[in-house]
Amino acid sequence: VDLKECLQTAESVSSSDGNFRILEDGSVYTTSAVSLSTEKKTFTILLKDIQEDVQKKIHVSLVEEGTKKTRHARDTVLKRIKRRWGPIPSVMIENEMGPFPLQIQQVQSDTAQNYTIYYSASGPGIDQDPKGLFYIERETGNIFATRAVDREQYPSFQIICFATTPDGYSPEVPLVHTIRIEDDNDNAPYFTQDLFEFSVPENSKPGVIIGKVTAEDRDEPYTLHTTLKYRIVSQTPPINPAFSLHGDTGVIAVLSPQLDRELVSAYTLLIEVRDMAGQPYGLCTTGTAVIHIEDRNDNAPSFKQIQYETRVEENRVNVEVLRISVIDLDEPGLPGSGAVYEIIKGNDDRSFEITTDRNTNEGVLCVVKGLDYESAKQRILVIAVNNEAPYILAPHSQQLSQSTCSVTVHVLDMDEGPVFKPCLLRIEVKECEDVGTSIGRYIAEDPETGNSEGICYRIPPGQCNWINIDEKSGEVRTIKVLDRDVGEMRRGQCNITVLAIDRS
Repeated sequence: VDLKECLQTAESVSSSDGNFRILEDGSVYTTSAVSLSTEKKTFTILLKDIQEDVQKKIHVSLVEEGTKKTRHARDTVLKRIKRRWGPIPSVMIENEMGPFPLQIQQVQSDTAQNYTIYYSASGPGIDQDPKGLFYIERETGNIFATRAVDREQYPSFQIICFATTPDGYSPEVPLVHTIRIEDDNDNAPYFTQDLFEFSVPENSKPGVIIGKVTAEDRDEPYTLHTTLKYRIVSQTPPINPAFSLHGDTGVIAVLSPQLDRELVSAYTLLIEVRDMAGQPYGLCTTGTAVIHIEDRNDNAPSFKQIQYETRVEENRVNVEVLRISVIDLDEPGLPGSGAVYEIIKGNDDRSFEITTDRNTNEGVLCVVKGLDYESAKQRILVIAVNNEAPYILAPHSQQLSQSTCSVTVHVLDMDEGPVFKPCLLRIEVKECEDVGTSIGRYIAEDPETGNSEGICYRIPPGQCNWINIDEKSGEVRTIKVLDRDVGEMRRGQCNITVLAIDRS
C-alpha cells in the first residue's frame, strides 16, 4: 500500500484488524492465519501526523487469488509486480548455541502459487566474508545459519534474495533482506582508564564535585546490556566515607566535611561498574581512583623553642648570630608553610635583622649595626612568625594564634684602643708666638674604663714641624715661631694627626 500518497508524514500507522500488521513502507503482513470464506475481506489502515494533527484512512479489500498454474513455455508472459515479496527483517541471537544448521527465516514469492520457483541468495555471510555463515534452501526459501555469530563483529547482514523459474526467469525484483544479530550480554563494561587521579582542597564542603570516572561497554547501545551503574566498593584508609559516586553519571563528589590533609593526604577508592542497570546478574569490572587532598594554609607555624640565647662580639657588623626553626603541619615547600619572621620588640635602633632561609625555612638572625658592650651587655629580642600565604580555616574552627619566642643576645667585650674625645680638636694660635708656648691639650681615654692612664701620644713623622705633643700629658707646644706666610701655614691652618697608644 502506498502510504505516502495518502499522507506524506505518518508518525503512526495502525490497522483496524488485528490479523494484519502494517509496516512503515506500506507492506501488509498477516499476524495469524486468515480465511477468506466469502472470497473478500476488508480492513482500514489509520495514518496519523501527530505534529500537524492530521488523520487519514485507507480502506483495503483482500480478494482470494485464482488457482495455481504451472508455467510450461517460454512464451508465457509473467507480469512483474512491484511489491515486497519477503518477510520482515530476521533476528538471530548472538552466540546462538544451535543445533546447527538453524533456520532463522523463510522467504517466499507470491508467484510460487502459480509457478515453480527456485530461491537463491548472495552477499555477506553467504558468498562474501564471512562466507558460509548462511544459506538458503533452493526449493523452500528457508534461510539457515551454520554457526554462531559475534554481534560486536557483525551487528547485521544484508543479503540479496532471488526468486527464479526453472528456465532462469525472474518474476520478482531481488529482495534485500536484513538479518539482525540480537545482542547477548557477553561483554563486561570496562573503565576507560587504568587509574583515575583527582585532587580536591582540604576542608572542601560536601557536594563539591571532584571529577568523573567513565566506562564503556561493547554490547549494543541503548539497551540494558549497556546501561551502566557505578559504585564505590571500598575506601583506603577505611575511615568514615569521604566521597560519593553517582551511580548513573560516574561523578565523584565530597561527602565528608572533614578532609584534613595533615591526617590523610590521599584516598584510594576501589570502584565498580556493572551493566544491566546494576542488577546483581549484570557483568562488572572494578577500577581504581586516587584522590589527592590539596593543602590549604590551616595551620600556623610555631617555634620549636620559646627561648633562645646567643653571643656576639661587640662592633661586629653583618654577621649571623642565630638560626631559629619552626614547625608547620602544612605541606612543605608551599606558601602555606613558608615562614616569615619579624622582630616585634627590642630592636628600636634596628641593630638586628631576621630573614628566612628558603632552603631550610629557618629564621636567620643577623647583626647589621655594631653593638657596644659598654652601652648594653645584652639585648633581648621578641620574634614572631607567620606564613607567606593567608590562613584559610576550616569551618567552625578556632582562630589561629601567632607564635613568638624571645632571644637573648649577649654582647662580648673586646679590647678596644683609646679614643680621642673629641675626635677632631681645633686650636687657634697667634702668629709669632714664642717657641715653647703651650697652645692646648689633646688627650684620649680607654672606652672601657673612661680614664687616660697608661696612654702615650705621638705625632707621626712627616707632618707639620711647628709643634709637638708631650708623650705622657698630651700637652701641645710650639717648637718654632709660627708664620702664616711661610710653607704649610700659607693657608692659615695646619692639619696634624695625633696617635694615642695604650701602653698596657
